[in-house]
Amino acid sequence: MLETIVLVAEVLVFIWFSVFSIMLLSMYLDSRNMPKPVLSGAGRVLVSNARVAFGVGLVALTVLTIWEIARLPEVMG
Repeated sequence: MLETIVLVAEVLVFIWFSVFSIMLLSMYLDSRNMPKPVLSGAGRVLVSNARVAFGVGLVALTVLTIWEIARLPEVMG
């Protein structure tokens, strides 16, 4: 039962992350026509760190989901 709850939670997290990514993409596409603000050094560091964190999170989510799916027959069997 617990395994089912965890798998459902992981699917819901994947769905949430997908919707959030679509929202970010929509915001990016809307902002392409806007003038670019001039960022200070701290602003550039913040934006670059946010990009790295987003990429790491996406990779971690993908790897862990694939790992869990690969282990599914072992856990359920």
